[in-house]
Amino acid sequence: MSKRILLKGGQVVGGPRVPADVLIENDIIAAIGPSIDAADAEIIDVAGMLVAPGFVDTHRHIWQTSIRGVAADWSLVEYIRFIRLGYATAYRPEDVWISTYAGALEALDAGITTICDFCHIMRTPEHADAGIEGLDRSGIRGQFYYGFYDVPSEPRSFLDHDARVRHARQFFDARFRARPASALVTMGVALTEFNLIPVAHTADEIAVARDFDIPLTMHMGTLSTPDSVARLAQAGLLGPRMLHVHCNASSDDELKAIADSGGALSITPETELQMGMGIPVTNRALAVGLRPTLGIDIVSDYSGDMFAQMRIALQTARAMDNQKVLDAGRMPPEIDLKVADVYDFATIDGARAIGLDTQVGSLAVGKQADIITVRQDGIHHAPRTADPLASLVLQVRPSDIDSVFVAGQARKRDGRLVGVDVAAVRERAQASSDHLAAAFAEAMQRTGQTATRATYGSELARATKGDVS
Repeated sequence: MSKRILLKGGQVVGGPRVPADVLIENDIIAAIGPSIDAADAEIIDVAGMLVAPGFVDTHRHIWQTSIRGVAADWSLVEYIRFIRLGYATAYRPEDVWISTYAGALEALDAGITTICDFCHIMRTPEHADAGIEGLDRSGIRGQFYYGFYDVPSEPRSFLDHDARVRHARQFFDARFRARPASALVTMGVALTEFNLIPVAHTADEIAVARDFDIPLTMHMGTLSTPDSVARLAQAGLLGPRMLHVHCNASSDDELKAIADSGGALSITPETELQMGMGIPVTNRALAVGLRPTLGIDIVSDYSGDMFAQMRIALQTARAMDNQKVLDAGRMPPEIDLKVADVYDFATIDGARAIGLDTQVGSLAVGKQADIITVRQDGIHHAPRTADPLASLVLQVRPSDIDSVFVAGQARKRDGRLVGVDVAAVRERAQASSDHLAAAFAEAMQRTGQTATRATYGSELARATKGDVS
């Protein structure tokens, strides 16, 4: 027997500015329109609410949820020094599990229904298992990207790069091949930063993705040197189903090469601006036909909602365009980048970047029912914005998210997560955080920075162009 839910009388974002109904049947959108007759459906009154597709977060290191906020004042160099070479070395599998589970719930709570988990905390095989199990448990739609980055910790489960590649293949054989076609969480590969390892090792990592026919993602144009895209192309390794992240230092030609290769781009405006990666490449990417998508990146720095990233991306790009006109001694007569553009970055463009645009990213009959409903009854909505799209991008807060559906299943209703013991999640996440903070403090007291600099100075040197003081 089919399960039918009728979202009645809401404002469908991007549609005509009149109330409409959305009918969910099992996991798909069965109908959209005024006054749908579905007497056998569960009727949810969403009058006065916005109805929109769930957001698509194309880049997040969910494992860092347990160290929320530690990077509030850090540069990229400090991030590498204290998280990648510090906190990460203390992570146990149980820390990865609760971080991933709690982080995915945080995403759902904020209206993100699809997430790309760049999981480069694979200290042991058990860490990899914990990551995907936490993602599965949450009920979010996601892509779990197995990270090859070599966390510098002892004892070492992977004695060399070949051992790590062998485990990745075993992991995908055991986990990926057994997944049903209907599984919400699929898999991919997260490359070690290009130029931090030999090109042959990068080729081995890419080969895993190609052999299993799964997507891959990587940080580019930052720590991995400015010309990383060009070098990847020169090595014959640039190709489709590659999600390039950041690319702040990449040239316009490199951005065009990504577009021409069938690759995609994820920008994370808040970390890029704070940590000294450079200005987000929104304007330059659009100029060469490459549509940006948006990622949260790390809640070890800031909050895990898409609204902040949409606004920062939009206004930074506008400021860059406006400044060119101001520098010519004139005032900008109009604004080029529109609210609709950044909304697309966070929805359909994100879905397209990860190969899911036929399933999610917009509200259309036949697509998966990944839907959010948004209240507009707070004082910050008085009076309501005339344009629903502008309201969603510029006025809405995460606390306005009333309901969230993933594949037709309610993950949030009436402002509360469904089937989640939030107090228990908070308690377990706090215990993880306390462990990691104590382990990090002990490690810093015991070794200072001496061992870190001696062993991993080459990575820091790349990040600081030789200055590792």
